[in-house]
Amino acid sequence: MKINVKKVKQYIPITFMGLCVLGFLIFTAINKDFSIADFLELTRGHPIITSIAVIVAFVIKGFVVFIPYAVIAISTMALLDFPAALMTVIVGTVVNLSVPYWVGRLTKDDWIQKILNRIPKARPYFEASDNLFLVSFTLRALNLSNECLGLLFGSAGLKYIPYMIANGIAILPSAISYVIIGKDMNLIESLSSPIFWAAIVVDCLMVAVMTVYFRRKKKKMELEKAAK
Repeated sequence: MKINVKKVKQYIPITFMGLCVLGFLIFTAINKDFSIADFLELTRGHPIITSIAVIVAFVIKGFVVFIPYAVIAISTMALLDFPAALMTVIVGTVVNLSVPYWVGRLTKDDWIQKILNRIPKARPYFEASDNLFLVSFTLRALNLSNECLGLLFGSAGLKYIPYMIANGIAILPSAISYVIIGKDMNLIESLSSPIFWAAIVVDCLMVAVMTVYFRRKKKKMELEKAAK
């Protein structure tokens, strides 16, 4: 049997991601009481090391879907001064969004087309770059997995800059709410913050607006198709 070297190279990124997931599951099974928050806590009192540890945690999260974004963000805010924590979370978020995107982009296969063949109604939303931007924005605003979305839109061909803009804007309200919770380390106090609720409202409004937009777009496409 002849091995297709080119095909094997294409699957190296996604294979590495799978190995990271497996390694993480084995590690957590062996060390049941150890978490990402514990890992970051080890660096308390050393701001530079803490920032580096946070970036590393976000890199790991980029490969492992099971690590909660909120845990890293909240822990960072509790360990660093606000300006340093905010900057570290921003850099970490960019890294976290980028890793799965490039894994999907480098794994050049037609699996996304196979999925769309099974869900033909979803195909129109993935056939134009502007649609991909809006779909990416909407799904991220729904707080779905950064890793799954990165793989999806990297493979679907959404360009990196539009992808980062869409996801960066959509993740901002959630990030702000985590900043406030991490800063106060008290959920009750966080709930009394008008900025916290403003972030939640903006998040909900973004989802509502995108939902209405896509419903109207779907109706328009159906009318255009019926007119042909």
